[in-house]
Amino acid sequence: MVRKLLRAALIASVAITVSTPATASNSWGGYHWARITNPVSLMVNKALTKPVWDTAVGAAVSDWNSSTGGSPGVTPPLLGSIPTGTSSILSLSQRIASGVSTKQCSPIAGQILVCNDSYGQRGWLGIASIWLSGLHITQGTTKLNDSYFNLKQYNTLEWRAMVACQEIGHDFGLDHQDTTFDNVNKGTCMDYTNAPGGGYIGIVNYGPSNVYPNQHDFDELVTIYTHLDTTTTAASFASTNFGVRLVGKAAPAPLSTQSSGDSPAEWGRAIRFDAQGRPDVYEKVLGPGQKVLTHVFWAIGEGPR
Repeated sequence: MVRKLLRAALIASVAITVSTPATASNSWGGYHWARITNPVSLMVNKALTKPVWDTAVGAAVSDWNSSTGGSPGVTPPLLGSIPTGTSSILSLSQRIASGVSTKQCSPIAGQILVCNDSYGQRGWLGIASIWLSGLHITQGTTKLNDSYFNLKQYNTLEWRAMVACQEIGHDFGLDHQDTTFDNVNKGTCMDYTNAPGGGYIGIVNYGPSNVYPNQHDFDELVTIYTHLDTTTTAASFASTNFGVRLVGKAAPAPLSTQSSGDSPAEWGRAIRFDAQGRPDVYEKVLGPGQKVLTHVFWAIGEGPR
């Protein structure tokens, strides 16, 4: 009993020590949406088949939104008040993407598309893909895998909130603040964890919740988007006809309109690995200066199949 109490005290002490705000950069390679002014205006299209995902994704978009704290009609924070911290960089709109195949989740030029479906027991909870022209993002998708979120372990508000928030964050050009699952949470959805809601699992205290962005994420967005571009890759208008490719003002037509796929064989070559040694970023070259990158959120204890 004494040894258990001592161990618990040590873990609590470590939690207090390491749960200070992150200082490392979490830019994803400097990738960003080209734009000529800030904030960058982006449409987030939602091809979602379940109300629980509409709630989680809507809240995530609102949380990432600009300092207005979310647009009228947008779902409020999902799990209590969002921690202090706002972005002056993003101005996000969201709408239902009717008629879009959730299984394919094919990209929309100049915009972000978020889908859920049962993509199979492929080892991953969520993936985010960005299509690049040089360093500029031209389109982005997020896929949320119901083959895992239908399981008891992941079928919680906290898991859905964190994964939705993190994958959408990748679509803006953000990376993780940390890729270790079993250490103390950094209080951001851009952090891997075994306990997205924070608190104790057994005697291990994971600290704060990881379901929202934190101030470091907003500060990083400012760093990434400080410089302005001479063109924009974000669509400047919204069409309700999803059968037509949306190209927006000055947005270059994407080289590929195909989905990024559901497995490593479709994602290209692994170019980076997480703290567990699993590949978590894949690169597929589409042509000169054109490629698609896929960021993978593996389920606990799983990897490529």
